[in-house]
Amino acid sequence: MQGLLVLLVLGLLGARPAYAGSFNTPIQHVIVIVQENRTPDNLFGADTALIRAGAHIVPFGNCHGKNITLTPWQLDACFNPDHAHKPSWLDTYDEGAMDGACDVTTRVTSCNGKSLPACPPGTRQDFCPEYTYVSNSTGLLNPYFQLAAQYGFANYMFQTNQGPSFPAHQFLFSGTSAPVEYPRAFFDWFSAENMGSDTTNYGCVGREDAVIKEVDPATGEESNGYTPPYDPPANAAGFPCYEHNTMADVLESAGISWRYYAVSQGSLFTAPVAIHHMCQENNGNCTGPDWPPDGTKIVLDTGKVLTDLGVNGSGSANCQLQQVSWVIPDGHWSDHPGTVGHDGGPSWVSAIVNAVGGYDNSGTKLPVQCNYWANTVVLITWDDWGGFYDDVNPITTIGAGNPGYPGGRGNGSQYVYGFRVPLLVVSPYAKNGYISGPATNPTCPNFYCHDFGSILKFIEYVFGKNGHSLGPIGPSEWPYADSFARDLGAPPKDYSLYDFFNFSGGPRTFGPITGAKYSTTCFLNPRTCFADFQPASPDSD
Repeated sequence: MQGLLVLLVLGLLGARPAYAGSFNTPIQHVIVIVQENRTPDNLFGADTALIRAGAHIVPFGNCHGKNITLTPWQLDACFNPDHAHKPSWLDTYDEGAMDGACDVTTRVTSCNGKSLPACPPGTRQDFCPEYTYVSNSTGLLNPYFQLAAQYGFANYMFQTNQGPSFPAHQFLFSGTSAPVEYPRAFFDWFSAENMGSDTTNYGCVGREDAVIKEVDPATGEESNGYTPPYDPPANAAGFPCYEHNTMADVLESAGISWRYYAVSQGSLFTAPVAIHHMCQENNGNCTGPDWPPDGTKIVLDTGKVLTDLGVNGSGSANCQLQQVSWVIPDGHWSDHPGTVGHDGGPSWVSAIVNAVGGYDNSGTKLPVQCNYWANTVVLITWDDWGGFYDDVNPITTIGAGNPGYPGGRGNGSQYVYGFRVPLLVVSPYAKNGYISGPATNPTCPNFYCHDFGSILKFIEYVFGKNGHSLGPIGPSEWPYADSFARDLGAPPKDYSLYDFFNFSGGPRTFGPITGAKYSTTCFLNPRTCFADFQPASPDSD
């Protein structure tokens, strides 16, 4: 009887169930897949079922008060809309009018002899690839559409930064693109662009004259900004070698394992290369303990994630998935436009999700069953908007008169937040066909408003204990980007992405994702499926 009373009291107090390892949830693995350069309007414009279910996706765009119907185009388009912070993001945003995508310079006017959709007369260019959406006439996008239908889709996932890939990947790894942490000088000068020259090596292994422009929070202007005190290289303002905590540091301190899968060391998509204490540059190479040839936490082989999930593994290579993984794609399967033939993105994501569930892309069970499905969350997002049109104003929607991060004392003003990007939440505990946020008129901050920091905040909570989070990444005075769930209240509304999940029941059974154009083995042996394959970063932007 006494035990029954104790249980009753604990239930009334909202006690959390005990999970394996005493974590806050039954989740023991989180995989963050980072694809490239899409908005919801662009990538899911052909998903009529998702739109009928309440996804905020529009079929037309605004060009200075005139509507342009979005034109269907293939995923592997030959065009690559510009998506730098200055001038492209600022022109597209157009001081809040959200009507300037037709002003952004485009490098081509046709693809395979087909003219790009024309802009109305009087705009600054004659053709507008920005006003396109991806056609699914061949079924190429079916894996993405299935994931959205069977698991979770975010209506209001914003890239944290207003710019291209380099700063975006810093936010995805650290919650910031600032060169230093609060309260050191330049803690609020966010790196805003990619490099204008020497795109071969980024971060601490870049050339001594490498520069990443940073945004002055007081004026919004870009300059070379912070001067790193590291030698070598010689002190140069804007050199992209930063020093602050990352999500990996938080995990390390808590004894949580992690791995970062990338294409190459000096890529702008390899976020750890820009963190001084992680890289430990020597003679043009990162020599820190996490890097190859001796380190195993940073893996310069994107296909290794499949081996770690049990695909074609043998012996000790089987079932080596770490508790937290960042997965960066090769350019052939990144969804980054600009190269015809690089259309493997949906199949790549399908291969990872299927491998978590113990299958390959043909629906065949893997010879090695790692049994990860029951305790894994796969978060799939896209690093920036890629220059494509989106209709949701990130400043008025999220800022609500308080620019920068909610609760961040104005930090991040002039560079936060950017346009929407897709987010898919896949897990045996994810609600079936759930869409986070209303179809129209969002009010943020709110539980359905997300940014890259929401992913970090979720990881912090998942691997915390007794209802407490691991975080924050930075000092308590500086919330970085993990802010949206900071004050949502009592359980269950006390962690990011909470509305996607139902942990009260057991895990649901996995069903393979079907319709992939490319087999799982294509990503282990790319030359068998991709003509003239050479490992390549997703792109230079």
